[in-house]
Amino acid sequence: MKIPFCTFCVKTRVFCPKCQSLLDSGEYSMLDVDVSDALLNIATGKMEEILKNVEYVKSYEVGDLIIVVLKGIKSIPRAIVQQIEHDLERSLSKRVKVVEKGVNVNELATQLASPARILTVSTSWLPDGTTETVVRITKSELRRLPFKPSELAKVLSQISGTNIRVEVTK
Repeated sequence: MKIPFCTFCVKTRVFCPKCQSLLDSGEYSMLDVDVSDALLNIATGKMEEILKNVEYVKSYEVGDLIIVVLKGIKSIPRAIVQQIEHDLERSLSKRVKVVEKGVNVNELATQLASPARILTVSTSWLPDGTTETVVRITKSELRRLPFKPSELAKVLSQISGTNIRVEVTK
């Protein structure tokens, strides 16, 4: 498993200049260090071979949920990804959702909203030349959504780097 920090720095929490600069710049936080440490503990034994091409990107905390963005998990069976989520939940003592980096906004929204279903994802072009992606969820699916629609929009915007709005329809 590839992580942005040195393994020694993550295990000891004593950071070399390179790792300290990643934290000081705001690019990563202590949450990223904690999640990296938990992932390194998981990536042992038979999981080491499965996770060898997986790269850690970033973590986001939304209420009592931690969203872990990884690159290269699309080729891993869903049951193993669920096992990783379960192991992370045990070591971090919070709910965890693992999503793939680099997928389009539609797939990302589907991964984050699961088990709720997304009605539509569409792009609107605004008069000032920018675009806004609108994710629509039916009111009946709101109870299945892991977090509030506003939090979903915020996290989707952070991960994808685009302007996203979540609408609730009847």
